[in-house]
Amino acid sequence: MTKSADQPLDLKDFALVLDTQQHIHALPAGPELYPQLDSQFNQFHGCVLLSEYTFSENWASYEIHPAGDEVLYLLSGRCELLLEQQGQLQRIPFDTPGQVQVIPKGCWHSADIIPGHSCRILFVTPGEGSQQRPRG
Repeated sequence: MTKSADQPLDLKDFALVLDTQQHIHALPAGPELYPQLDSQFNQFHGCVLLSEYTFSENWASYEIHPAGDEVLYLLSGRCELLLEQQGQLQRIPFDTPGQVQVIPKGCWHSADIIPGHSCRILFVTPGEGSQQRPRG
């Protein structure tokens, strides 16, 4: 592990990477995280990211993960998940802490935050080949 294992980590400050050898690496969260994942972990080949984010506004983009299913675990708040499947937009209420939603491999997805709420989600993401596109 890149950070000492003798103290707990706060996922608000760190993201965890499970590499191809099943070792955990703690990396500082922030704008340099994703470029670091690509450069340090071979374009994120075979790796999984554990991260936590809090949202107070709708996501500005859709994202897709072609390497595998993504797991979202709702820690707090309320949102509506948007999944594009077979040319159809599906809206899924994600509004009870403790809920888990599996985003299928290769599914474009985004989220709308319920007005007056924020939303805190734990993500388990197979990051290799992930892409984003603007919402329009």
